[in-house]
Amino acid sequence: MPGRENQKQRTRTALIEAYIELVREGESPSVAEVAEAAQVSVATAYRYFPNTRSLQADASVAPRHNMPDYDAVLAAAGDDPLVRIEALVRSIATWQFGDEAVWRRVQQATLERWFAQVDHGGLDDRGQVEEPIRSSARKDVVSQALSPLEPRLSTADFQRLVSAVIMTCGVEALISTRDAAQLSPAEATETMVWAARALVTQAMHSL
Repeated sequence: MPGRENQKQRTRTALIEAYIELVREGESPSVAEVAEAAQVSVATAYRYFPNTRSLQADASVAPRHNMPDYDAVLAAAGDDPLVRIEALVRSIATWQFGDEAVWRRVQQATLERWFAQVDHGGLDDRGQVEEPIRSSARKDVVSQALSPLEPRLSTADFQRLVSAVIMTCGVEALISTRDAAQLSPAEATETMVWAARALVTQAMHSL
């Protein structure tokens, strides 16, 4: 029945939102704690999420609903590849630093999906997991930002540049700049932008 399905979706959404809010408060909540915060019975919560890992996996998708409008960001930046990549990296950093704890949980869920596949022998002959643990969204938007350079570079050089720039933004860059480099969010953002611009500048100088 449509009404029942709507209620089930509302319950699932309430549990995910409660989980994210607890994570933002610095908690590492169990399914039972999430149920209490969502005012849902523990038995009901376990029907939706039999363990914390399953809850993390569903919650890891939620932050993407608020992602920046990259088409608008790049349209405002114009055609200069340096301006475009800076605008893109800043928008990603601002978005993710605004919800850092949640994005760290996203990374945790991503790594757990990788280990789950490895534990079941899910590697191909190149050592890659058979089921992608990430979408191509970041690669696609970086390629879009660098598209003015694509006609001027070989296919291999353009793809290498895209791959290198991917390393300067996103949750992995957030964690490495914050934890390994011990930077503040503002310092980390500037470092990401500097690194991305340096890579693009080098590519442009090689033309």
